[in-house]
Amino acid sequence: MKNVLKGILGLGAVLTAILLFNTYNIETVRPMGNTVKLENIDIQKAVDRLSGGIKIPTISQMNSDKIDYTHFVNFNRYLRREFPRVFNTLESYTINKHSLILKWNGAQPLKKPVLFMAHMDVVPIDGQSLDQWTHPPFGGKADEEIIWGRGTMDCKGNLFAIMESVDQLISNGFQPAQTIYIAFGHDEEIGGNEGAKKSAEYFRNNSIDFDLILDEGGGITSGKSFGIEKAVAFVAVSEKGYMTLELVATGTGGHSSMPKKETTIGILANAITKLQANPLPAKLDGPTKLMFKAIGGEMSFLPRVIMANQWLFEGLIERIFSSSPAGSAVIRTTTAPTIISGGIKDNVIPAQARAMINFRIIPGDTPEGIVKMVKDIIDDPRVEVKHPEGQFGREPAPVSDPTADQFKFLTQNIYDVFPEVVVVPGISPGGTDTKHFLDLSPNIYRFSGIGKTDDSDMKRIHGIDERIGVKAYEKGIQFYIHLMKSLGKSQKL
Repeated sequence: MKNVLKGILGLGAVLTAILLFNTYNIETVRPMGNTVKLENIDIQKAVDRLSGGIKIPTISQMNSDKIDYTHFVNFNRYLRREFPRVFNTLESYTINKHSLILKWNGAQPLKKPVLFMAHMDVVPIDGQSLDQWTHPPFGGKADEEIIWGRGTMDCKGNLFAIMESVDQLISNGFQPAQTIYIAFGHDEEIGGNEGAKKSAEYFRNNSIDFDLILDEGGGITSGKSFGIEKAVAFVAVSEKGYMTLELVATGTGGHSSMPKKETTIGILANAITKLQANPLPAKLDGPTKLMFKAIGGEMSFLPRVIMANQWLFEGLIERIFSSSPAGSAVIRTTTAPTIISGGIKDNVIPAQARAMINFRIIPGDTPEGIVKMVKDIIDDPRVEVKHPEGQFGREPAPVSDPTADQFKFLTQNIYDVFPEVVVVPGISPGGTDTKHFLDLSPNIYRFSGIGKTDDSDMKRIHGIDERIGVKAYEKGIQFYIHLMKSLGKSQKL
């Protein structure tokens, strides 16, 4: 008995040693930010220019026949009018009538170029919500603290910050070492097939690929959602795939006065309930594992023990992250019923009922595998699972290496301008225009340089009272200025 007890105690000691070793080994040493002399920016002029851009309702609609393209024409004219120095210095190309490519020739043309991306289109406004806006969504209202309006965060704030940085650097007589390309798409919110996709084709046709691509997709926010006190600069090294499946329940219609035990709507509702009750499996690897490692060293002791020993606490980590929508989106392919239809009259049982289920696919899952899992979960021959016409799903983006020199370069520049943050690599739950550029660079990162925003502002994206802080916007301009200035130095990229 004593020997058994000794064995148990010995195993406990070994386990404790392993846990502690991993815990202290996960601590990360963040690079020190360099002393950066920030540029003197005419922030009022910059705010006014962004405000003017917000006033132009460049709205994307899923039905392209409903898009008013005159607004995109006006937006392009506005950029040329407000930034004459940029357009007089850089080469410019209009892609498919409305998207824009700018080329800033570098002093060392043999180096691979760098690409900065943003998009000029915005999502529509729900007409029923107009009275809930503090200021009109396309009013461009700005005061000393806040710039209000649709597109301030997604993603005209980024677009104008890039333009302001180039304008400022040109006025200072700066020329980058590497050639800088800038690509602004006009239909990112509806997939980018007419804008970013055509721009990517332009680069392929001209044999242009990139050392580094930077687009929206991450940003600086509170660390609370990550379980740490410090602000987080979230840099997405991948983005989720996308797929929508249609569920079709078929049965016998008839008069509502004599319903069968199960109607088509009931069958469909049961299928949806099964899907929501059985979320797809969590995956604590790939970009998610990178994120855990980055935040683990910033956590207090006990959470750090858990993050450093995923092999033991995988189930606990899964339960913790599954408790919130944001956390669940990080660790699994999400399942979201978005559209349901069936029936034409309140006293008629429909012979068919339909629902659309949207999936955001995490690396490691595939559209084909998800279809199989959905069929297995529903397990009802009366419910057909199929792709909507013309939609077959998009794989998750390849993971860009967070140990690459390009990522280190980006990280260093973030710490230079935002020394108070911790840089966290991970996966973007939403899609970006970079999906059309995957073969044009192995180093694609998704990070908005706009300064720290609070959690409430992050929730306003695509929602009511979208806005951006003036100080955050100014810091974003400073970030892009510093990043581009760094390209003028001797960098190993």
